[in-house]
Amino acid sequence: MLELSNTLMEGPGATVLLLHGFLGSAQQWQPIVNDLKGKHQLLLIELPGHGKSPDPNPYNLSDVASAIHQILQDLNIARVHFVGHSMGGYVGCAFAKAYPQQLLSLHLINSCAAADTDLRKSQRDRSIQLVSKYPKAFISMAVSNLFTPAEKELFEAKIDLIKSQAQKISNASIIYALMAMRDRDDYLDELRQSHFPITYIYCNADEIIPSDLVQIELKLLKTNSFQIHSGHMSIITHPNEILDKMHLIE
Repeated sequence: MLELSNTLMEGPGATVLLLHGFLGSAQQWQPIVNDLKGKHQLLLIELPGHGKSPDPNPYNLSDVASAIHQILQDLNIARVHFVGHSMGGYVGCAFAKAYPQQLLSLHLINSCAAADTDLRKSQRDRSIQLVSKYPKAFISMAVSNLFTPAEKELFEAKIDLIKSQAQKISNASIIYALMAMRDRDDYLDELRQSHFPITYIYCNADEIIPSDLVQIELKLLKTNSFQIHSGHMSIITHPNEILDKMHLIE
């Protein structure tokens, strides 16, 4: 089974599980953690090969969901509010499919439930080729693309830090993550039948998960939804708005 780095911050109320996105780490939740700690129990988990999680063998999102399920069992946590950003949201959907009884809610931030389109899959394949040949160039480009031009100026120091941390992720871990995202299932049917609340927080300037894609899903699902004026990294650029729109009700 996959080994995932996890940090439990004990507190009152239900557990909020925070899972970051591709090329990220648990550190990216810090502004949100600072607000939630003392109000909720927090569980921060890191994707395979990211942050302090060890390098994995090839895996799929169901494998990550199973590893998270095992962590919850080991910690005697029955149910969680699952908050996933980007790839973390994809994992949240896989977790919802496999373990719906363990969810108090699912929050998809800059994420979606649908599978990759054929075009997106071909883009993932090109990214895999680029990582294999020019990993540093790929990381620099991929991280920069997560932000709008205005955000790149305003958050230059934080972007440089994200790039520096991402450079520590092995090429294999980056490739396996791209493969896992490319090959993920479509989870819309599972979410349509869910009995837990779902919240989409999406952004009008997000080039990774465009708002029109999210709006298609919103028409199919009965969910809460909020739009923010931001690029893909809203958890860094607009944490207060994220906090304002999270529904952590037991």
